[in-house]
Amino acid sequence: MTQKNTPKSSKRDDLGDVFTDEDLPEKIGKNLRQIYDDVLNEPVPDDFLSLLSKADNKSG
Repeated sequence: MTQKNTPKSSKRDDLGDVFTDEDLPEKIGKNLRQIYDDVLNEPVPDDFLSLLSKADNKSG
């Protein structure tokens, strides 16, 4: 039986941004706003616009 020699605790250099707990809500908010803005700027698909038009015609 072969065992791999792995350290019990490994230090990683790629943990990402370093920020305090106080910075966390600001960072989350900034990222959510960016995602929301990206979605708002996407065009509405023609199939969806057609579906909405058909729904409006049936309800009116």
